Parts: sequence; C-alpha cells; structure tokens
Amino acid sequence: MKGIFKKSIAVLLAAILTFCVFAAMPFAADADIALRAESATYMQGDEVSVEVYFPKAYDKLATLDMSLIYDSAKLEVVSVTQGKDLRTARDKQTNGEVFSQSTKTPGKVNWCLSGANNYEFFGSFATIVFNVKTLAEHGDCELSLQINSAYNSGLVDMKSSVATGTASFNIFRNTSNDLEMKLNSDKTGYIVKSYLCATYDTVEIPEEYKGLPVVGIANSAFLNHGEIKTLVLPSTLEYIDKMSFYGCSGIENLVIPANVESIGESAFEGCTGLKTVELPYGLEKIGASAFARCMFIESIEIPFTVKSLGLSAFSECLLLENVKISKNTAISAGAFKLCSSDLKFTTVENNESLAAYLESSGISAELKYVKDISLGTASPIADQECVSSGVKPNVSFTLTSGETPVLGTDYKVVYRHNNKVGKAQAYIVGINGYGEGYCVEFNVYCRHASVDKVMTKRATCTEDGYYTITCKDCGYERTEKISATGHLPTTSGWIIDKRPTITSVGSKHKKCRLCKKEIETTQIPKVYPDANGDGKINSTDALLVLQHAVGTKTNFKTEDELMSVDTNGDGNVNSTDALTILNISIKKINL
Repeated sequence: MKGIFKKSIAVLLAAILTFCVFAAMPFAADADIALRAESATYMQGDEVSVEVYFPKAYDKLATLDMSLIYDSAKLEVVSVTQGKDLRTARDKQTNGEVFSQSTKTPGKVNWCLSGANNYEFFGSFATIVFNVKTLAEHGDCELSLQINSAYNSGLVDMKSSVATGTASFNIFRNTSNDLEMKLNSDKTGYIVKSYLCATYDTVEIPEEYKGLPVVGIANSAFLNHGEIKTLVLPSTLEYIDKMSFYGCSGIENLVIPANVESIGESAFEGCTGLKTVELPYGLEKIGASAFARCMFIESIEIPFTVKSLGLSAFSECLLLENVKISKNTAISAGAFKLCSSDLKFTTVENNESLAAYLESSGISAELKYVKDISLGTASPIADQECVSSGVKPNVSFTLTSGETPVLGTDYKVVYRHNNKVGKAQAYIVGINGYGEGYCVEFNVYCRHASVDKVMTKRATCTEDGYYTITCKDCGYERTEKISATGHLPTTSGWIIDKRPTITSVGSKHKKCRLCKKEIETTQIPKVYPDANGDGKINSTDALLVLQHAVGTKTNFKTEDELMSVDTNGDGNVNSTDALTILNISIKKINL
C-alpha cells in the first residue's frame, strides 16, 4: 500500500509541476495582440499573408499607436487590409474617432487609432500581404508588434500592460530568381541566359519557367562561377552552348541529362575540380575543348550516338586514363592531347577513326577490343500506350555471328522520351565485353477516355482560345482550340457620331459588345425634309414639323424619322426646322 501511495503522490506532484511549467511558458495565444502567418515556409518571390489578431476580448483601449516590424531587406508590403472585427469595433464608436494606417516607412506598418470610448476588440484587426523579395536571404524571418502608446478612456497609460506576440517563418531559396531567362526563337521553351548570384554552392536549374520547359544554357551563362560545387541540370535540357560553365572549378560530379544532343565549345573547359562525367545516349556532338583542362577526370565513356568529338575536346585532362569510344565517332585533332601517359581505349576492332587519330597524333595508347553488338539487326517496336512512369517495351535483336547476348550482362537498354506522347527511343547499349549499340524508335500514344478539360484561355473577338485537356491515366496534356468569336454588334445598333444637316452629311458607327471596338462606320445622307414622303418639300411638310414641335401631332417616332426633319442637326425638331422647310419650299433656301 505504501508503494502505491508514494507512486500516487509522485504522479500528482509531476502533474502539478507540469502545470506550473506550462503556465509559465509565453504562448503566442496568451498575447493580447497576436500575429499569425498562414504558413511556416515560403520561397523567394512568394506572397505572405499575415494577420494581426486579438485572440481574446479586449476592451481596455481607447487610444492605440501600434507598429508591425518586419525586415525590409527580405519583405516588401503589397497591401494592408482592415480586419472585419476592427471595422465592427470602430462602428461602435458613436462620439467620433481618428484612424490611420501607414506603410511609408520601410520595415514598419503603423496604425493609429483613437476614440472617445474604449474599443471592444476581438478577432481580426488587419491583414498584411508581403512579397518575399526575389533575392531575400534565406533562413528565418521574424515579425513583431510594437506598442508605441496605449491609453484607456480615462487617459491612463496602458502601454506596459498590453502583451503582443511575434510570428516567424523560413524563407527558402528559389534558384529561378538567380537566373536570367529568355525565350527561344520559336517560343517553345526558355534558355538560361545568365546566372545572377555568387553566394551559393548549389545550383538546381528548374525544369520549367513560366509554364514552358527550360531547354538550353546560353553562351557563358555560368562563366567562372567557381563557387558552384553541386550542379543539377533539368531533364528538359536539349543543348549546352559554348563556354556555358567555363571555369566552374568547384563542380566535382556532372550528369548530362538524357535529352541533351550537343555540348558546345569550351562548355566545361577549366572545370578543374570535375572528377566524374556521365554522358547520355542520344548525345550527338561534343564541341572543341568542351572538357579541356578538366584534369581530375580519370575515365569517360563516349556514347555510340556521338558523331563528332571536337578539337582538343579532352586535352590536358592529365589523369584521364580510360576512354570507351565508338567507331561512329569522328575524332578531331588534339582531342586527347596531354592526357595520362597510361591512356587506354576500349573500342571495337574496326574503329578506323580511332586508328587514324592515334597515328596522326603520335599517341601510344593501349587498346582493348570488345565485341561489336551493332553487327546485326534490331527488331522494330510496336506502338505503345503512354503511362506517366514511362513505357519500357521489350527489345530484340539478332547478331550476324549467331551469338545471344544476355540483358544486364552483355547489354543494357536505355529509354528516352518514353513518358510522353510522340516519338520515343530505346538504346541497346553493349556493356562489359561488348560495345556499340542500336537505336530503335517507336511511337507512344494516348487513347485514354478519362480526361480533365479546363479552359486555359478564353476566346476573344479576334484571338483563338484553347482548352487544356489532361489525361487522368497517364498525365498527357494536349490543347484544343476555341475559335475566335468574331465581332458581335451591340443590340442598340447604330451610334450617331455626327447628325446630318441640310448642307452636310452625318456619320454613325456600330460597336462590338464584347471588345467595345468600332466595327463598322457609315455616312448619313444630308437631310431632305420631305416630312410626308410625297417627294416634295412644301408648306405641308413645314406644318407637320410645327405640329410635332408644339406637341399636337407627330409622325416622327424613330431616330431616323426625327433626323430626316432635323434640318440643322441639333437633335431637336422644332419651329426652327419648320421655318427652314418653309424657306426651302419658297426657294429662299436651295438644297
């Protein structure tokens, strides 16, 4: 029993201690005036919504001068909106008040509020929307409230008794903000034009920018950015221009994405820290000096799809010892100049390009020959239905030698463009005791019935719109045109610009009811005031106009009928027009 009693006392004391500890902790919710950010993390360039909030009823203040303090190097104010509960509290002030809010001082949002009676505060005071600056330093960002003065209706200073809270969130780096982009010539993708930062050691180029893929790296875009150690290139990339990463001495490992077809002149020259390079199947051209002076590369496999290896492409790669190269690759002078004295090439026996290069350059290198897996026939691949993870159809080929290479031991299959509709490739690549390979193209299609159809752009009078149709099964997106509507005239018809007279023509136009532009204009003939339509202008016509003017009788109800007898075009049919018609009838005025 004693043990049970002691245990109960211990539990009770622990509970009391826990209560005391929690009671002493400064929770933001206990503040009279709290700050609430809608998220704990934001990217550079994001919008941040922050609410100033009274978590509990507070009716002690008649005068409040309060500031929200923020870091103006990281944030800029987009808008400040008065909260609905502040509006309610202000509406209850019947004897007048003063209210102002200001964002003029960088780093501060200020409110001044004064009323004849205490305000009844509870709930939302204000919402502030900030924009995280594109080059804001990443890390913690804190907001705080500052009470400058506070009094109750008896003019008692309440400043020290008002508790305020803080809010904080993390800012993450958005690499896109460090990149200057430009549209390619056919406006189907973006090219990285230049890199605007020299602070970070990691650069991850996004796959997409403003809804389009990032397809290229421009000339000298990352020139001499030696601080970069980790470089991640997007899978959408198609080419790397000359000198793109020239002198980026901090990069150690490089993976060229599968869609890249060309690497420009001196693209990675002087990347002296580079140790490993992985080149994709489908790459066709490596430019002059592309990897020159990358002295720590020890081995390189040049895909059998590479057709040309430029002048001095791997020159002065002092530790380069092992090179696997295809008979399909034309090797330019100096491509392997001043590489390791123990340079070894792995290739197939009939590689005439390599033989010619070694002879002309005077390089004495060890040659290792492997079997040529391309001496045979690869079977075509049937059309494939698209799946988001990528289709991987079986491949088959027959060697003229009758050998049967084993998948995974003698060859591997690398797929390209196999996760989207269109042309895809399967590369059969000889490995270990084999070299060379095949490229088999096949079609990928989508015939799934389950789709989402969203109007992405509404058609206008003059421009087509389109729907974006997304397959729910494989994610394939396509667009469907919405034809331009053409101009639609307003239901009110003609709009009078200038009323005609007996001596001058008028004009009128029609407007499109959608875009409000003028779509048709025409002249209105001079007025010929034959009021009764008998082909003559005489006193009878003058009498009809005079009757209309004095309101005894009218034959003129439509706009056109009124204009036909409005001789001076002033918009009124009156005695002046009747007199003019009479003067016409007696030839005092000639038409």
